[in-house]
Amino acid sequence: MRATTCWWTTRITAGRSAARIAAGAAGLGVLALMALPAALAAPAAAAVPTAAAVPVTAAVPAVAAVRGPRTAARIDGTPGSPAAGPGRSADRYNTGATHSPQVLRRLAGGRHAAPRSPIPGALQGVDVASFQHPNGAAIDWKQAAKAGIQFAAIKATEGDYYQNPYAPTDLAHAKAAGLSVMAYAFAIPNGNGGSPSPVVQADYLAGYLTAAGHRATTIMLDIEYDPYVGTDHTNECYGLSQPAMVTWITRFDAEVKARTGQDPIIYTPSPWWQTCTGGVANFRQVPLWVPDYSSGSSPILPAGWNHWAFWQYTSTGTVSGFPTPGNLDLDQLNPGRISLLDPGHRHSVAGHLVDLQIKPADPVAGQQLSFSATGLPQGTRISAGGLITGTPSAAGTYHPLVRARDGHGHSGTVVFGWTVRAK
Repeated sequence: MRATTCWWTTRITAGRSAARIAAGAAGLGVLALMALPAALAAPAAAAVPTAAAVPVTAAVPAVAAVRGPRTAARIDGTPGSPAAGPGRSADRYNTGATHSPQVLRRLAGGRHAAPRSPIPGALQGVDVASFQHPNGAAIDWKQAAKAGIQFAAIKATEGDYYQNPYAPTDLAHAKAAGLSVMAYAFAIPNGNGGSPSPVVQADYLAGYLTAAGHRATTIMLDIEYDPYVGTDHTNECYGLSQPAMVTWITRFDAEVKARTGQDPIIYTPSPWWQTCTGGVANFRQVPLWVPDYSSGSSPILPAGWNHWAFWQYTSTGTVSGFPTPGNLDLDQLNPGRISLLDPGHRHSVAGHLVDLQIKPADPVAGQQLSFSATGLPQGTRISAGGLITGTPSAAGTYHPLVRARDGHGHSGTVVFGWTVRAK
């Protein structure tokens, strides 16, 4: 992986995130503010008492300046949230936010939290939603790239009822600026007035991306706390049992794989995963994006995973190019491991050509990877660039292990099934 050494500055102002988080968590109380643009909601936050700022500096590989927390409420004041209609709930006040109020609150750290700094050597990224476009303001992705940001996850949909109107432009402009990009769906397993079907919600995202010319974009599933628990009267698991939640995630992943050929990245907080899935290990081959405010050198992992691919370490960042200072989610790529997308179980016919590209979870520009593999079907081979080609010659079930190395001592693997049937 490539990295440049420069300075980030982290500034933590104790207690200033309270109004921002409370706005998302207040449930029905927030609805009265929904008609206001985010910029107009800011004065309400000014009444929150603040403590003296404590500057902290750390040498890490990026240029961007990070400050926080601040007090703006995450309110969707943009076009794109559909009005309530027959059979649809109006209680969708979180559509403009990147994540649930519960996650954002934890990422803000709290009054006595120690500053969270990036890991030295870790490539830096962001995840954004329509909140990062207050009153229609644009993100300057070229400026963000100059500030050291190298990847971005962009919220594209929520449930089957909301499409972020800024997502297509953000995906295009971020990619044009040299960032690797991912699009994500905020899952709503109980539907919240829309369809609770994981297949419908996966197709809703895939269809939006295809229509906007981003069919090949890597997909992430954001599965976490129900932000509407105060109005849908269920619980943080959307009212689903643990087995039902595991089934929901499995079906969403399967539909994404059917549409794109790749399993999605999974974004999930450790406590939620344990409570709502029972800590299952069914998805351990899928790259993990974990939100965790921790002063340690690695995040707390959900049960079932041994490694992390992306770590979201704060929701209170400031980076040049983004018009929401103090209210930006910051992320980093694991500097010690290369995460590969799982191509899922493959099916082929003996004597027929195959063509399968193995991809890193985050194909950062300038990243030079070399691939090797064991256990491939007879008659196939993998190139140094990760392309599996050839003609399977023998029927059977195989379990290839593909390894990627970057030349700096870092590597990653993915194992998947491959069934070859006779002609």
